[in-house]
Amino acid sequence: MDARTTRGHFDQVHTSKDLSQLIRSNTQQYWGYMKNSADLSSLHRYLSFEGIIAGDPHLGNFSPLPLRRVGGPRQMRFVDVDFDDAGYGPFVLDFVRYVISSKSISHKIKQRSLEKGYLAGLAGKKLASPKKVRALLAIPVAKYDNMAAQYAEKNSSKNGFKFKKGEIEPYEAKITRATIESLLPDRNVIDLAIRPETRGGSVGQLRIWILVESRKSRRIMELKQHSDPAVANYRAQPPVHEWLNEVRQTFWPGLDGSAYDLVDVPGSGLFWKRQKQVSLIDVPYSSRKRRKVAFLDALAVFDANVLGLAHGRQAAAARYRALIENDTEAFHDATKPVVKAYLKLARVNFHDK
Repeated sequence: MDARTTRGHFDQVHTSKDLSQLIRSNTQQYWGYMKNSADLSSLHRYLSFEGIIAGDPHLGNFSPLPLRRVGGPRQMRFVDVDFDDAGYGPFVLDFVRYVISSKSISHKIKQRSLEKGYLAGLAGKKLASPKKVRALLAIPVAKYDNMAAQYAEKNSSKNGFKFKKGEIEPYEAKITRATIESLLPDRNVIDLAIRPETRGGSVGQLRIWILVESRKSRRIMELKQHSDPAVANYRAQPPVHEWLNEVRQTFWPGLDGSAYDLVDVPGSGLFWKRQKQVSLIDVPYSSRKRRKVAFLDALAVFDANVLGLAHGRQAAAARYRALIENDTEAFHDATKPVVKAYLKLARVNFHDK
């Protein structure tokens, strides 16, 4: 582990346009810092309750996707769409991370509201989704597929990708085209490209875009190099395939995980294989318009509920929930200083850039 992740230093400070982006880009730093440097004395009653956690829960990582129940048809589901940093860790630090990421967007988001949504989820109570989310979940899967096809068409011509420096660049990786084609036996591979990762937690990892065609419809598939999840900076994780099975059961229970799979690319290691998804929720990270701020508040509480549901469906969460329910004020008082201290640290780094 880089010694910087154990102290108060943040990466990508100069390229972060706001506090929220800085925090979202430093998931590895967060977990290393919580393990080695943070004052977690106020959380001592809660830290022993561990299970599968999101690792990087923030508003941009929860979204509607068309997913298939095992043995059933695809339907729109509201799920965690990013497993990269998930794994075993303390439930409470996952929630603290979520509060930090939410409040970094707007100080008007109230921690108590997030706590209520989260606690309802821990108890297995699903909150009503915001009106805009309900509308997105009602989109026919065929319409979503058309949107994905339109995105692929927009970024390609007859012969392949439309290259744009810093966004879609010519393919130069060592993995052969034949190897990639063998991973997609039911698709006609038209072209390959590199998707540069200039910021965020995936900087330095190979990200391959694959333009494919089937039934005269184009899609973009992605191979993204796998690396240890950010929570590995806090505690050791299980063997990778055991880890993935546990993560899927927690965040995608009963759903076909092949839409977000790990494949072993000969000679190159593990890669995530998934279709490039269409982002349906435009998180208003910087908007101050009243309507968008109101949606932000509602979405933040709803996502907290989804996170609580994932934590709460695990056996280890029963006593954790009981402890919180016994004194919700104590939980608020214990988490608030950790949230406040980390946000202060992030602001110092951001303003010192």
